[in-house]
Amino acid sequence: MIHYFFMIGIVSLWTALAIPIVILAKVIDLSGNLAHKLGRYWSLGVLKIPGVNIEVEGLDNIDEKSQYIFISNHTSAFDIPAIYWGIKNKNGMLAKKQLKYVPFFGWAMWAAGHFFVDRKNHRKALAVMDQVAQQLSDDPSHSLVIFAEGTRSMDGQLQNFKKGAFILSLDTGIPIVPIVINGAYKAKSKKKRRIVATTIKLTVLPPMDPADYSSETRNDYVQDAKTLFDKHYIAP
Repeated sequence: MIHYFFMIGIVSLWTALAIPIVILAKVIDLSGNLAHKLGRYWSLGVLKIPGVNIEVEGLDNIDEKSQYIFISNHTSAFDIPAIYWGIKNKNGMLAKKQLKYVPFFGWAMWAAGHFFVDRKNHRKALAVMDQVAQQLSDDPSHSLVIFAEGTRSMDGQLQNFKKGAFILSLDTGIPIVPIVINGAYKAKSKKKRRIVATTIKLTVLPPMDPADYSSETRNDYVQDAKTLFDKHYIAP
């Protein structure tokens, strides 16, 4: 327990140091490219401080400069820095709208190019997805990361996938790239106040072409993606 709170303290200090730098980077470079690069190094620090290593398999399946909708499973708070460091594509993640108003931390997330969703209001969530689609259209170098289950799994098992990412892919024509995360639940589950120094592995699978589906077959799109995760994910 002492080790856990010590690690949390060091990570918090690292984050406090990184936040103003990321915000300043946005002021210097309005494109957000510099803020994103610095955010990736923040992620590396968050992983290295408690001794969590990252392995990435399948990077040759994607183009670093192309635009994708990355979807992933979600079992740990380490999933975010793992993807942010492991995937070089400029990307933003969906986050709760409330985080946007958290002083400094929320501002840094905005500076780094993340997207905010009101999960409590379905109509507003759909409107935000329209805004996300527009922003993706305005900046073809900017990709999106969505945790397909919507929230962290409490037991490490795969949950049902939400349809939002797939609807967005069909609406925009942007391919979905599955990223299967293994090992993050062991590193830090939601329930346990313990961080284990271990290795998190990201498996980047080939892009899924939305042209192979339609609004009528979007459930097949969701299920085909879920089947890929069932094949590659190793449950704890």
